[in-house]
Amino acid sequence: MHRDNSSTNVNPAIRAPQTLYRGLYVRIARELGVDPSYVSRVARGDRHSSEVEDALRQALEKIERRLGRSTTAKRTELPGQATKRLKPLVKQNRSRIRSQWLAHSQSDPNLRRVKIPAQKRTAPILPVLQETMQVMNLSLKEMATASMKAAELHGRMRQAQGFTAMALVEEYNLVRRCVFTLAQEHCQQMDTHLLIQDLTQFGEALDLQTQRALQDYLAAC
Repeated sequence: MHRDNSSTNVNPAIRAPQTLYRGLYVRIARELGVDPSYVSRVARGDRHSSEVEDALRQALEKIERRLGRSTTAKRTELPGQATKRLKPLVKQNRSRIRSQWLAHSQSDPNLRRVKIPAQKRTAPILPVLQETMQVMNLSLKEMATASMKAAELHGRMRQAQGFTAMALVEEYNLVRRCVFTLAQEHCQQMDTHLLIQDLTQFGEALDLQTQRALQDYLAAC
């Protein structure tokens, strides 16, 4: 579910955040000799471990440096200003995400092979994104049984429109790409620990949505 299509990741500057963040918990788990799921629970706030939290901060600082950002720069937040989180950031940029997603989709040879109007192409994306925001704060156990009607409808719709199963999966990769890019651009105004927690929960929810969409796609064949 984490495949990157090279045709949609031409620009290394855009691809970098996804590439660097993916596998973060596995790398930390190997370093500390713990299970990756434990690292994930600490990042989500379900468990507490100073050792894991320190490792997460150090790993994030390395990523920040590789992305060319200063980890010591003082934030410019006004006194009393609420820390930005992923949910309100995504909500405020829904139209932008849709436009960027459409541009990526139309530039992908596998996705643009299906000739449909732009409105039909983007129709399932914002409902899927809204659904992700609704379930991302659930526990992994709760996510597994959560209603994901937008994703299921997405799968059935794309099967009827003639998309391949891999094209369906790539559409979720593009959602991830747009949200990660948005978070990258605003990370200086966000708490790094909370950001990685939000991105983790977002990724887990999106992965489950991809599975649900693919299941309904295959069931409709």
